[in-house]
Amino acid sequence: MQTRQAIQNLKQLKDEAQQEGLRLQADDKFSSWKGRVQSVLTRSLGVDHHLTQAFKKNRYSLMAFSTSTPDSAFSKAFLDGVKRACGLLDAAVFELEQAGTSDDAVDETAFDPDLWAHVQIHVQHENWQAVASQTAIFVEDRVRQWCGDPKDRDGRTLVGKGLFAKVLANDGQFRLGKEAGEWEGWRGIGMGFTQALGNVDRHNIQKRADAKRYAFGVLGVGSLILTQLRHQHSEDLTLDE
Repeated sequence: MQTRQAIQNLKQLKDEAQQEGLRLQADDKFSSWKGRVQSVLTRSLGVDHHLTQAFKKNRYSLMAFSTSTPDSAFSKAFLDGVKRACGLLDAAVFELEQAGTSDDAVDETAFDPDLWAHVQIHVQHENWQAVASQTAIFVEDRVRQWCGDPKDRDGRTLVGKGLFAKVLANDGQFRLGKEAGEWEGWRGIGMGFTQALGNVDRHNIQKRADAKRYAFGVLGVGSLILTQLRHQHSEDLTLDE
C-alpha cells in the first residue's frame, strides 16, 4: 500500500471511530472497522511492526466484571479502547509521514503481498541492503513453509540450493511450468536466486552505487518465485492466511 493512501485511510478510520462512538460497538460495525484498520496497518507497516501488534492486542472490554457491573462500565471500557486505538492510528500516521515516500512511485500490487509487507518498511527507509537480504531470507523461509518443510535423506531441514532442487524437482509436487524444459528453467531460477543472490546478501554488506536498482531486482525475482507457486499450487501450499 502506498504511503499517501495508507495515511489517508488511517485518518478516515480514526474519524469514523470518533464519529461513531458507542454506535461502533455493534458487532458487525466493530468487526468491519477493526478488520479494515488491521489490514491497512499490516499492509503499510508490516505485520510485525510494534504499532500493528499494539493495535491487535488493544482491549475494548473490562478485564474483570460481575453480574452487578453496570452497563456504563462496559461502555466506558469500550470507548477507552477506541480512544487508545485512535492514538495508535495517530502514531501510525506519524510513522508513515516520517518514513518518507520512497515507495510512493511503487505499485505494491506488482509484488507478492506477503513479501512486500515484509520489506516495505526497509523500502520506506531506503535501506536497500536490508530490502535485498530480507527478500532472500523471506523467500526461502516462505518456500520451505509453503511446501511442507522438506527434509534431506538424513531428516535435516533443507536450505538454499538443496531446498529449491527438492521442491522444484521434475518429479516434485511443486514443480513449476507445464513441461520438462519449463520445470528445469524454474528450478534454475530458484537455485540461482539462492546461490547468486541469497548467499551474497544474507552474509555480506554490499556497497554499490546502484543499490536501489539492485534491491528491486532481487525483490522482483523473489516475488516471481512466490507468485508462480501461488498461481500453480495455491490449493496445495501450506498457507498461513
